[in-house]
Parts: sequence; C-alpha cells; structure tokens
Amino acid sequence: MHPRVKAVARPIVLALNTPLAKARGRAVYAKAERPVKLEIGGVTPREGWVVTNVGPTVRNYLDATAPWPFGPGEVSHVYSDNVIEHITLDMNRAFFREAYKALQPGGVIRLVTPDLRAHVELYLSGAAALDSPPAKHYRAMGLVVEHPTDLTRIPIAEFGHHTGYLFDFETLKAELEAAGFTDVVQTEAGRSKHPEFDGIDVRTHEGGAQLAVEATK
Repeated sequence: MHPRVKAVARPIVLALNTPLAKARGRAVYAKAERPVKLEIGGVTPREGWVVTNVGPTVRNYLDATAPWPFGPGEVSHVYSDNVIEHITLDMNRAFFREAYKALQPGGVIRLVTPDLRAHVELYLSGAAALDSPPAKHYRAMGLVVEHPTDLTRIPIAEFGHHTGYLFDFETLKAELEAAGFTDVVQTEAGRSKHPEFDGIDVRTHEGGAQLAVEATK
C-alpha cells in the first residue's frame, strides 16, 4: 500500500476496529486460563499466549499503560518486543506498575527494545560501524546509513521513536526496580533461562542493536 494511502486509511481502520477489538479482548481475557502468559504489542498469534495490541488491525485490544483487566497474580509472564520505545517515560512507568501488580510472585517480564548505548558505541567506533550487522539491517529496510552518525540518528528519529523514550540497560533496570521488580538482568537476544521466553524474540539478526531485559516480581 502506498504510504500516503496507508496514512489516510489507518485512522479510519483504527476507529472502526478498536470497539470490536476491545469487546473481543474483554471476552478473551475473561475466559483465559490463569495464570496468563501475556504479550503486549504482539501482532501474531502465539500458542499458549494472550496476544494484545492497540493497532488498527489488532484482535485483542489492551492499553498497557491503563489499568489491566487482570487481578493480582493472574499473570505468570509478560513479554513485550519493541513497544516501550514508542511511549513516554511516564507511560512506561504505568506499564511497569500494571505488569508488577498483575504478575504472580516469581512471575517474569521480558522487554526487548533498541539499545541506545549500543548504537552510541557503534557511532563512536567510526567508519567500521558502517559494515556492522545493525548498519546492514537498516540498509535492508531502505534507511540511509552513509555515516556513523546515522547509527544514532536512526533509533532516535525513525519509526516514531522521537515521541517515545529510548533506554540503555542501566536506565531500564532503574525503572523496573522502581516499579518493584528484582533480579533485573540483560540477556542475549533470543535467549532466556525461562523456557517460555527462550527463542521468542524475532530481532536476533540485528547484531546487538536490541536490548533484551528480564525482571522478576
């Protein structure tokens, strides 16, 4: 679809689909077996998971920054891939608080987001970064990567991230701990000691551009 047509069609589809997705979501959440494995911002059905989003074609609507339709301890796992960079810091704090409240004791959250520190380090490495896996990945997406500065420009200025909030590990760790989480650790993309998360990430080919973090209630 042409970008201009898509831009015009999106709000129309969003307005039409959202009430249906909210109703469908309420039904799904009410009957889901507890504890729930919950994906925030997903687009593809995942066996054993309740997958939610707020986009124009979502099936199960859930605004993760508003009160969740799950009671304390009704969720065992929360997974969110490339969502938190699209929302503000205050909205992320609300998301983390809701996740903490809904998770059962010992429940785990996994967040994947662009790693701002990794991109800065690529920039500082100079011309060699132009042949790095992240640079090749961005070029394959049709983005301009001609100078090392592009490797800091892209995660900030592209994909709508300028309206959200970008993290490095230390910042995300501090925010998760402020919400009550413990044992906050950085993991390799696509890898986890928790079987439910191991192999779940789809951005494992970006050569360290993604930050994967897990935390426990």
